[in-house]
Amino acid sequence: MPIQVLSDELSSRIAAGEVIERPASVVKELVENSLDAGSTRIDVQVVGGGANLISVVDNGDGIPADELPLAFERFATSKIDETSDLIAIGTLGFRGEALPSIASVARVEITSRHGGEEAGASYVVDFGKPGLLEAAGAPQGTRISVSGLFTNVPARLKFLGSGGRELSRIQRMLASLALVCPHVAFSLAADGRERLRTVGSGGILDAVSGVYGQKIADQMLLLEADESAAFSIDGLISSPSLNRSNRTYMTLSVNGRWIQSRRLTYAIEQAYYGFLPERRFPIAVARVHTPLDDVDANVHPAKTEVRFLREDLVYSVVQRAVRGVLSAHAPVHALGSGRAGGSQGLLRTPVSPGNRVPGDGDRTKPPAGGGYSQWPGPFVLTETEAVPTDGIDSTQAPLTEPGAPVAAGPGDAPNSAATPRDTLPVLRVIGQSHETYIVAEGPGGVYLIDQHAAHERVTFERVKARFDDNASESQPLLEPATVDLAPGMLTTVHEHMEDLSRVGWGVEEFGSSSLIVRSVPASLATRASGDGAGRVLVNVLDELSEGGSRESWRERMLASIACHSSVRAGQMLSPDECKNLIRQLEKTEHPNTCPHGRPTIIQLTVGDLEREFKRG
Repeated sequence: MPIQVLSDELSSRIAAGEVIERPASVVKELVENSLDAGSTRIDVQVVGGGANLISVVDNGDGIPADELPLAFERFATSKIDETSDLIAIGTLGFRGEALPSIASVARVEITSRHGGEEAGASYVVDFGKPGLLEAAGAPQGTRISVSGLFTNVPARLKFLGSGGRELSRIQRMLASLALVCPHVAFSLAADGRERLRTVGSGGILDAVSGVYGQKIADQMLLLEADESAAFSIDGLISSPSLNRSNRTYMTLSVNGRWIQSRRLTYAIEQAYYGFLPERRFPIAVARVHTPLDDVDANVHPAKTEVRFLREDLVYSVVQRAVRGVLSAHAPVHALGSGRAGGSQGLLRTPVSPGNRVPGDGDRTKPPAGGGYSQWPGPFVLTETEAVPTDGIDSTQAPLTEPGAPVAAGPGDAPNSAATPRDTLPVLRVIGQSHETYIVAEGPGGVYLIDQHAAHERVTFERVKARFDDNASESQPLLEPATVDLAPGMLTTVHEHMEDLSRVGWGVEEFGSSSLIVRSVPASLATRASGDGAGRVLVNVLDELSEGGSRESWRERMLASIACHSSVRAGQMLSPDECKNLIRQLEKTEHPNTCPHGRPTIIQLTVGDLEREFKRG
C-alpha cells in the first residue's frame, strides 16, 4: 500500500484506543474532568457494566455554552496553553484527548451550565458526528451521558469482559478516586442499585469507611505529612493484623493524581517487611506530595503513571514514613484476630509510687479487676529496672551469646509514644508445649510464644545492631564448604561482597560459578557448618537477588542469618531457657513479630477463657 494520510475519523478511533480502553477508562476521564472543575459531588450511573450507558453528574464550574462544541475538538483544553512546559501540571487532565476520543466511539450527550450564566446548554456528538447546540435548563455543573460504547469498533467491543467484570473495574477505580479525594462526595449506581457512596467530609477515615466499611476504618493507622517538607506523604495504612492476599487494596496518589506505581507499591511492601508474612499485603491509602516540577505526568496516554525526577528520594520518604508508623503502633496479635480482623495492644501498667509493692522495688501491684487480685509475679516493669530472676542463673540458657547487646528502641525515651515493646504484656512463664510453644500468663490472659520466631527476633536485632556498629564477628569453618551457584548469582556476590564480609561471611571464587565458604557469621557457628553453611549462604544470596533498596536487602540478609541461627520447633527448652528467652524478647524493639512478619506471640484473653468455660 502507498503511504497515505488517514482520515480524521479513523485517526480519532485509533487515538481513542490509546486513551479509552474500556468503560472504566471513560468513567476515569469524565470524573477527573469533574474534579478539575472543582466539583464537591460526583454521581456516576452505569448500565450493562458501562457498555450500554455511563452517566456522570457533577456540581462543578460547568462549561460555557459557546465552548461546548469546542470541548469535543481534538487537543482542545482549558488546562494548559502555549506557555506550559508540560511538566509542572497541577490538573488531572490536560491532553485534550478524552472527550473527542470518547465521542469517536460512542454517542455522547452533554448538558452544562457555567457558574456565570443563567441558563445551560446541551450538545450531542454521535460517534464523531457533531449535532446541534441547544439551550437547556440545568443546575450549575455538568451532566454527561455516554451510550453505545464501541458499537462502531466491534474488534474492541468483543474484548470487553462481562457486565459484572467491567462494573468491578469501574467500582475499584472510583473507590480509589474517592480515597484520594475525601473532600468529594462520590456515588456509584449500577443497573439501579447503589454500589458505592462516600460523604465527602474531607476526612480520609470517612472515605475509607465509605469504601471498605467502618470495621476496617477503625483499624487503620494515620500517616501525617510533614507540612514543612517539600516531599511528604499522608494517608492511612492498616495495622499488620489487617492484611490481604493481593495488592488491590493499596491506593497511591501524587499531588492529588491517582496513579499506579510498582516502585512506590514496593516501597510500602518493604516498609511492612518483618510485620507481615510473605505474600500478604496491607491496605493503604498513600498520598504523596512533591513539587509539581519534580513529576512528569505526560508519560502515559491514560495518565495512570508518572515519572519522578528524584524517584529514590520519593521511595525513601514513603518507606520511612510507613515504617515509622508501624514501629510505633504494631499491637500484640490476639488469638482469632485473623478472622475477626482486629487486635488490641496491651499497654504496661505505669510504674508509680501508688502501685509499687512495699519492700519490693522490682514488682508492682497487679492491675485492678480481671480476676487477678492475687497476681503472683514476677514480671518486667521497664527496661531500666532490674528483672527478678528468683534464683535463675541466666547463663544456663544458651539461647544467645553472653553479653550480647540488644538494639535499643524509641521506648527507652521517657514520655515517648507507645511502641511495640511497650505494648508487649508482662508475662510469667508456665512451661513449653509440643517442644515448640512457650506458654505464659499475663494480666490479660494466656499467651503462646513461638520459640523459633521469638528467638529469631532476638537474634535479628542483635545481629543488626552489630552490623550497624561494624562489630560483626566471623567464625572460621573447620572444613571449608563449596557452593555451586545458579547462573548470574556470582554477579550478586560481587555486588554485595562488602556487606557479606561485613556481616561475617568469608568466601572466595572457585571456578566460574562456585564459591568456597571459609567462615560464617559468629551467630551461625553452632548451627551451620560444612554443607549447612553453604545452604545458608545460598538462601542469603536468594534474598539479595530479589532486588529492592540497599536498606531492604540488608534487612532480608540479616533476617535470613537470624532464621538459621535460632532454635527450632521441636527442640526441648528447659524452664530457665524459656524464661531467659522471654526476657530477651521483652527487650527487643519489635517483639510482636519475627523478621519475616510471623507473630511471635498470640493472646487468649481472659474473656475468651470465660466464654469457653461458660463463666460469662
